[in-house]
Amino acid sequence: MVHDWTNHLRFAYQPVVDLATGSVTAIEVLARAAEGDVLAEARRDPEVDAELAALAVRSAARQEGLLPLHVNVFAATLVSLGDLASLRRVVRDAGRRPWEVTLDLVPSPAPSGRVPLDALVPAVGALREDGFRICVDGVGGGDLPMLLLADLSPDLVKVDAAVVAGLPHRSAYRAALAGLRRFCDGIGALLTVEGVETELQYAAARAAGAHLAQGHLFAPPARRPVTEVRLPLCPPAVPPSGGGTGGPPVADFLHPAAMLPLSASASQVRALLTGSPEVSGVLLVDPDGVPVRAVDRDRFLLAMSGRYGHALYADRPAVRLADRPRTVRVGATAWDVLDVVAADDRSRTADDVAVVDDAGRCVGVVRLSEVVRALADSRLEDTAGLNPLTRTPRPGPA
Repeated sequence: MVHDWTNHLRFAYQPVVDLATGSVTAIEVLARAAEGDVLAEARRDPEVDAELAALAVRSAARQEGLLPLHVNVFAATLVSLGDLASLRRVVRDAGRRPWEVTLDLVPSPAPSGRVPLDALVPAVGALREDGFRICVDGVGGGDLPMLLLADLSPDLVKVDAAVVAGLPHRSAYRAALAGLRRFCDGIGALLTVEGVETELQYAAARAAGAHLAQGHLFAPPARRPVTEVRLPLCPPAVPPSGGGTGGPPVADFLHPAAMLPLSASASQVRALLTGSPEVSGVLLVDPDGVPVRAVDRDRFLLAMSGRYGHALYADRPAVRLADRPRTVRVGATAWDVLDVVAADDRSRTADDVAVVDDAGRCVGVVRLSEVVRALADSRLEDTAGLNPLTRTPRPGPA
């Protein structure tokens, strides 16, 4: 059923930025109505909210982008409907996979009162089992019970813009954000901040340990998705106190993964690579999103461009030109990435490393050059604190 308000509905796209690399990791799709307040209607009517989420994915599919998507859903909608069948259909029809869609769960109270945890947690669990990623939105700015955050154990935690606005001037806000970073590290989630408007807010968010960010400082919502953003100069982020000694987490280096089904032909892989120069490799995944083979950009295109290369491979499965994927778990560190690379064939030193969740599904890739650069910088910082003669820490002031 198509409601009249859909005729006045438009969508805007805002990038989600990796604060460590400056790259765009996903696009949030935001509903904009020329008439009326469709969000207020969605808050009252779960059917409208579910339809909005489905329309958001359909709108993004017309843009022919490869980046993962974020769409907003009220928690009360999941409690009321128990599922998002329309969203599932649109994701399938658009050729997307569930793990390419993150549901930004807005914990707004239901019309009858607070959202019941005993109904919300199973509904979210069912979506996660199918591969959808879960983000709890608006943390710190609304009525969000701590039990809800803990029981949902989301893939991302998004901090409200009201908290971000106070970061440069309120030490308690910075302490709260650093505490959320430790919570995220404990459950394997990424910490995201929204509403970043100034360079001071950006610097404070990085120093407190935020992984991802959105805001007008990088790029405002626009009619078409953007993949290049403005990133201010800023010193390297300071890891939260109490962290381990295994180096920075791989989440600091995560890029979206370019994925195709295991059955993809070499022509399909070639079309993706030639149409997306920023993609350094393609993962061939099974129906659950588990990487089975990895295609390196340079070796693949070299094979295809060689004599008889197109005739030999174009219409055949791309796995003929693929390698075994190198993977690390989402909770791994930069040093773990180096261990995986060191144990592999030297000819593949520059290949991307896939990051997988506990179910083995790919959540992104890391590039070795960025990992090595970060570890080298950390060694330089450590060396600066050593006595040049004894190579022991310099004594502090008396």
